[in-house]
Amino acid sequence: MDKQIVPLVSIWILMYNNAVELDDTVDSIVSQDYPNAEVIFSDDGSKVTDPDKVEKLAQKVRNRGYAAKIFFNKENVGTVAHINSVIDRSEGKYFVSCCPGERFHTSGTVSSIVKAMERNKSLMMTSRRLDVYPDKIKKRPSVMLGIALKICPKALAGYMVRKRNLISGCCTFESRELFEKYGKYDTSYRLVEDYPYVVDLLRNGVRIDFMNCVTVEHTIGGVSTGNIHPAVIKDIEHMREVLKADPHGLPKSTIKYLNSI
Repeated sequence: MDKQIVPLVSIWILMYNNAVELDDTVDSIVSQDYPNAEVIFSDDGSKVTDPDKVEKLAQKVRNRGYAAKIFFNKENVGTVAHINSVIDRSEGKYFVSCCPGERFHTSGTVSSIVKAMERNKSLMMTSRRLDVYPDKIKKRPSVMLGIALKICPKALAGYMVRKRNLISGCCTFESRELFEKYGKYDTSYRLVEDYPYVVDLLRNGVRIDFMNCVTVEHTIGGVSTGNIHPAVIKDIEHMREVLKADPHGLPKSTIKYLNSI
């Protein structure tokens, strides 16, 4: 493909005390066959990230022919504010993340994402991932997610409010147009950016497309496992309070649930 006639893709590498896992991530990025990308390395106030290592990997990206940008927050601002700042710094038509501990599944992954989003005129598209444990590999989410997104998105939103987020940020991709139309992530949350945002999209009738293939391999370990951060619990409680005050678009069963907690 000629990069003059294909959309620019912004590939985000969001770091917070996990840059030790960066090498495999960058290797999967520079192996992509997509011709027109910028790679944004953005660290949210880590204490252990080595700037020299990041610059070395950024040069590897440039040698591949992609633009590379590096940003270090002086202080940790939290996931939501961090991602919003990266949106502002991105120039692409589409936004794709591949963070430390993650790898694109094949060399054609970014090409496949762009092709699908262009064909469907997608504002947001989610897909499947491989969760790689020390002793096993699991493919998630179920293809039932794609069916639910297509035939009963508001019921899906209600289920997610009552249970958990089913749309994983590591294998979900956005267009610039999405944030221009509906705004960036809500900074009344600190660590949970996608969960309330996706629920709002679904209950307001915004289409989220599903790509029935694996796009990302996600290593489960280190910061990816363990107890839930108290700030995440606080964000989820806040989301439910917001929805309790304004439950439009949610099923009656979910409204009843919100009023009971």
